[in-house]
Amino acid sequence: MTYEQMPIVEAELHELLLDLENYRIPTRRDDEAGALKYLFASEDVLGAARLILRDGYFDNEVPIVMLASATDGVPTYIVLEGNRRVSALKALHDPTIVPGHETEIRSLLKRYAVEAESLPERIRVLVAPDRATAAPHVARLHTGISKRRWSRDQQATFYYSLLDAQTTVDDVKAQYPDVEVARFMKMAVMRRFLSAAPFSDQTLRQYAGGILTMSAFEYAYRNKDIAAAIGVEFDKDGLLLPRTLTPEKIAAKLPKKKLDALEYLVGEFRARRLSTRSPELKKSSREPHQHFVDRLNGISTPAAPQPTPATQSPSSGPSQSGSTDPSSGSSARAEGAGPTPSGPANGAGSRGPNHPDTKDTLDLAGLDYKNAPLNLKLRYLELRKISVSNLPIAAAILMRSVLEATIKVHFESAATPATGELSDVFKCVKQSYGQEKSLRSTVGIIQSGNAQKHGSIQWFNLIAHSADALVSADDVRQAWKVVNPLLRHLLRPLSQVSTATP
Repeated sequence: MTYEQMPIVEAELHELLLDLENYRIPTRRDDEAGALKYLFASEDVLGAARLILRDGYFDNEVPIVMLASATDGVPTYIVLEGNRRVSALKALHDPTIVPGHETEIRSLLKRYAVEAESLPERIRVLVAPDRATAAPHVARLHTGISKRRWSRDQQATFYYSLLDAQTTVDDVKAQYPDVEVARFMKMAVMRRFLSAAPFSDQTLRQYAGGILTMSAFEYAYRNKDIAAAIGVEFDKDGLLLPRTLTPEKIAAKLPKKKLDALEYLVGEFRARRLSTRSPELKKSSREPHQHFVDRLNGISTPAAPQPTPATQSPSSGPSQSGSTDPSSGSSARAEGAGPTPSGPANGAGSRGPNHPDTKDTLDLAGLDYKNAPLNLKLRYLELRKISVSNLPIAAAILMRSVLEATIKVHFESAATPATGELSDVFKCVKQSYGQEKSLRSTVGIIQSGNAQKHGSIQWFNLIAHSADALVSADDVRQAWKVVNPLLRHLLRPLSQVSTATP
């Protein structure tokens, strides 16, 4: 291939348009405001803005763009590579374009006031003639080691986007011979299928459309019997049949029985009762697998076991280990998804205490807040009474307040008291207890978890500051499982904790 040098030009920030087909975004956003919300919530654009202010904007790797239009001699460009950087620069110049993060951006601008004076209003960009020409270069940046590697979801969206009237799956296979193209095609079409499925539970639809990872869900749909139960069939190229219909149209026409099965299956993943290790998803585990397939197909079996709790990988954290949360898939059961086991657990004719996840309030058993200051104690009492089903957002925000206030009270007698917002005060927790074996994982999850990790600082901030954030009762319960062990520790006096700490 001959070398053709592409021009580098300077462009005003307002002349740069975010790519609404950006492969980081699982499902296409309708406008730039929607794309900004997604990128800030899921791709840490705020972190990119912080680095730009702290270290300055470097254009050693210029964004790759293509010409969108030219009106009165003024061109506009679509950003094919560099959407995070461009989004960060746009927001730093005008924080109002991301209302959910405006306060955080203004705080950054205030903190780095001197550096903010040097923010560029024009940046250099590399102009590609079209998307197809830029595609191999963009892919190489994100599938190598020099850039943040795309997730499998993002790679799947990229390969799927290459298909058009002239480009077939075989063409993509020829261009990328070392890639499992059919596997990525399945991921891409299933994401679109799930995003368009008319779930009765809106929060389940949101989970299926972006939070559920296809690298986990593929363990279900790669089984032909499970795929058939939820109304999907793939051809040899990994595309859905019939090829005459888009994945979205196939999902929209699902019969109720298939939709019920799909809701149940996705609900079990959300509740973490299914994972990549679940025997229900493996044909080699004949009895659990067959019982599960029968359950999806609405066939009653005498002793059909419920899916086993998901086994966690070492990095998943204690909040999800052995989790069995019946509340998540409740919409599927309410729609006639089938009976749940009842009666004595061991045939002894007696019942033990209810599982905490079956209650409509959070379980505060074992939290010794009786000696906490009055106002903090009142917050615990309100948190104990609040209905997580009726008021999940309020419960999550109150939980955040309880966590932040408990940290401040715990360290008020320390040489350096904890002050500021949650992310600031949590530094004291990290410094004091980040290396304790019993708390190391919990502290790491809360501090470093992303916006989809229930109970993390980013998750709490997203709920508190974004008007588009959705919260379910199950989300609140999962967050409570994360913060509860830390609160139990922090409610002990600092002197007592210090004595017990090696």
